[in-house]
Amino acid sequence: MNRGTSILLLVAMVGGLWAAGPLNHRLTDARRAYGITQADPLVNAPPLVVFTTVALGGFRGIIADLLWMRSARLQYEGRYFELVQLADWITKLEPRFTDVWAYHAWNLAYNISVLFTDHLDRWRWVRHGMTLLRDEGIAYNPGEPRLLYELGWIFQHKMGGNTDDAHLTYKRMWAEEMQALLGGERPAYRELAADPVRLQMMTRDYKLDPAVMQEIERRCGPIDWRLPQAHAIYWATMSKKVGRETDIVFAERMIYQAMVDAFRRGKLFTGADGSLFVPSPHLDLLPYVLKAYEEALANPSERGTAEAGYRFFLAEAVVVMYLYNRLPEARDLFDRLRQADPAIPADQEMLPFIFQSYTGRGLDMTQDEAYAAVESALYQSAFWQQLGDGERAAGYEQMAALIWKRFMEPRQDRPDFKLRTGLPPLEEIRTRARARLRESSGT
Repeated sequence: MNRGTSILLLVAMVGGLWAAGPLNHRLTDARRAYGITQADPLVNAPPLVVFTTVALGGFRGIIADLLWMRSARLQYEGRYFELVQLADWITKLEPRFTDVWAYHAWNLAYNISVLFTDHLDRWRWVRHGMTLLRDEGIAYNPGEPRLLYELGWIFQHKMGGNTDDAHLTYKRMWAEEMQALLGGERPAYRELAADPVRLQMMTRDYKLDPAVMQEIERRCGPIDWRLPQAHAIYWATMSKKVGRETDIVFAERMIYQAMVDAFRRGKLFTGADGSLFVPSPHLDLLPYVLKAYEEALANPSERGTAEAGYRFFLAEAVVVMYLYNRLPEARDLFDRLRQADPAIPADQEMLPFIFQSYTGRGLDMTQDEAYAAVESALYQSAFWQQLGDGERAAGYEQMAALIWKRFMEPRQDRPDFKLRTGLPPLEEIRTRARARLRESSGT
């Protein structure tokens, strides 16, 4: 083939592609009209990808498949940064390929973030993964329950959990954003309706619907929207609204699991001057969590999954309420626990159970372990008293007294054994705990 023929063929090919352009647009419009297209316009894609997309039209899926196979290789080799760009191309080629959105967000929030030692750097990547799903993946796939659930999972597990060393940074940074947006732990909904700027920021930038938030509060209680658990509940609720049967089951599990976690550490304690950041138990959520478990236990398909979690929650909540000096609620929870857990004898008393649960060793503790348990409880009592939380201070005080009394009881009638293995008087340990608090706070 001579050079002239090659040039003519090349010109003919370019001309054919140029002529096919309008036909591709007409075909895409027809497919969109019949609801069978995924060929939305590409934004900010590399020029080569734009060209091949226009040129190949419906063959864009083949390109995405090839890139997806390449991404699997990069994942195997641990080349996570290269995966970021590759996944971005795939999402631009096939914006309704939900698996890629879910994987891309997970890669950013989990794989990329942990490559950094600086906690603020980690937060930027975690937030990138979260916003990618919220602002792009879900926008391209409205009503897709899988992506709504995946977004809730980032809030529940990555931001709300404690498996990442930087988890407190994630919580703090998100709380600062929500504090600036909401002005407190919960929106003032009436004032919000009269503030179009803040309302637009909530709905447009954070994709939060005040009506859904109020619906969640009616079901789940006065949750603190500055913390991740509330947003896990929000996105699970959104997934449940549009999901099918299996989607609804998973979304419902996320909701009551996030409610349990919100009871454990879903209220933000910042101190009188706002300088502290202590996620603490949210006791006002207790009746809502119990109701959520009752609903799960009443559902035959959920009962097996919920039973073990319910017993574990009751055992934990008994101790929490005791530590907050909420004795009537603690006794009610312990009665529920005895009914729900056949392993607990009917004659089991609450205080020995709390002692065993809190110490982890019970009467098998060594002298050093018992002393440490009593002093740490008294330290916590002095700490919360100093911060103005008298209820929690009283709870830790009575826990210290309980441990001291239970440990010393077997030694009271054995002077030599008491002298050799017993504890100092409670007041002496209290004095040492307060001195340790003053040393640690520099006062």
